[in-house]
Amino acid sequence: MMATRVVLQDWIQSPQTMNSADANRSWSGVSTYTDAMYRILLHKQWTDFPHHMIAGMTASAFRLVVDRCLTAESISAYNWMAENFVAADFIGVTASQAAGFSFEPTFPLYQKQALLDIKASIDRGVGAILWHDQFVIVTGYDDVERMLFICESKGNEVIRLPYDSFGRNSTPYWYYQVLEACAPIDRWEVCKESLIQAVYKWETHDYMLPPQDYACGAAAYAAIAAALQSGTYDAEQAATVLCYYAKSRLDIASYVAGLKHLSIQMDQVIDEYELLANLYTMIVEVIDDSISWDSREPECVQRVIELIRKAGATEQRAIDAIKRAFPETIGNRFKDVGLR
Repeated sequence: MMATRVVLQDWIQSPQTMNSADANRSWSGVSTYTDAMYRILLHKQWTDFPHHMIAGMTASAFRLVVDRCLTAESISAYNWMAENFVAADFIGVTASQAAGFSFEPTFPLYQKQALLDIKASIDRGVGAILWHDQFVIVTGYDDVERMLFICESKGNEVIRLPYDSFGRNSTPYWYYQVLEACAPIDRWEVCKESLIQAVYKWETHDYMLPPQDYACGAAAYAAIAAALQSGTYDAEQAATVLCYYAKSRLDIASYVAGLKHLSIQMDQVIDEYELLANLYTMIVEVIDDSISWDSREPECVQRVIELIRKAGATEQRAIDAIKRAFPETIGNRFKDVGLR
């Protein structure tokens, strides 16, 4: 007999205490794909690495994308199908996924298949990753109530999401991924490859994003400075974006600090990313003066612009140092550094 209710009870909390709040409620903070995947990896005991190692090995931490008004959407503006699949593959995880638009006439069919895939993953004891205005984790389901139980990558609160609400978000995008198995990897080869991917992400615009609306990699710094200078941004959303990238640059600094043995040239890579993390810490300190930031006091905004320009130059030096560390591998890929 098929189970009608399955909850990964060892995941977070007992189902009796789950919150029955509106599925469209707004959570605090930002839950990224890497955050969600990392919590599943820990739950399945597929990794004992700290978060910054997974963020670095998947190359996700090196992504830098902003829309030109610095909206919070910047954090999730990338090709999910390509990059999330590769991120899992880098660390030896096989995954299946699907995505699309909820306004398409075939969406009900995709929704039905998605629910079957997600429930099968839960039955195997593996949480699933779902886009619900951010990346969240499905930790259980109830066929009688027709509910999925979802949570953020951080915190213990569980929200009920009706089956019919799957894929119906504030934007028309839907996405899910199920992790199937984890195989051994050559850790140091993956780390080396992640640094090469960092060069690719720095130098390449994501072809899925219109360049008139988004800037990627090196170009992102000029876009951030221009938005701040022109005032075409929402202070709260811009703060969310800058604080997110401050965290990712801190992750990178922690990550590369353990990779010194990969090349005799790694010392400068480590030094530049440490300096970059420090610059972002200073940016966050300025933003934390909420009265000055929210009121867009010229001195506050100009200080952030100055630090952003320094951060851009610093990250460029870090990328140049990576190129010097692995010239043969990068050179052999000619114009397609991302090819592996």
